[in-house]
Amino acid sequence: MEGPAEGRVRVVSADTVMPLWAGKKGGEARLMLTTSGPAPVEVWRWKLEPGEEYPSHPHQTGVVETVSVTAGRMVLVVDGAEHPVDTGQTATFDGDVPHTYRGSGTGTCHLIMTVHIPPAPGTAA
Repeated sequence: MEGPAEGRVRVVSADTVMPLWAGKKGGEARLMLTTSGPAPVEVWRWKLEPGEEYPSHPHQTGVVETVSVTAGRMVLVVDGAEHPVDTGQTATFDGDVPHTYRGSGTGTCHLIMTVHIPPAPGTAA
């Protein structure tokens, strides 16, 4: 790569981002960053305690989410169906239906979530 690196790299630390959701048992969700461009991607850090859950309303058609569990266990509920996701596993799903993230097991669940937002009509990805 040639030229200066300014503007090409953005680094965000978790402790500089306020949680956008805080659970009653200590869980939290932080939107770490949103990429730019016609099809942005949100990158989230989540922490869920056992039994703690966050229900999400359906998103617009074309939104795709991924959840990657880095520690602990969770249950992903998509349109009423439960899907266990353990440490080291990643799940992906269409976000245009009701879905819930639930901590399970005996310890804290840590995960990284991405939300892939489709390009606006008339834009190229």
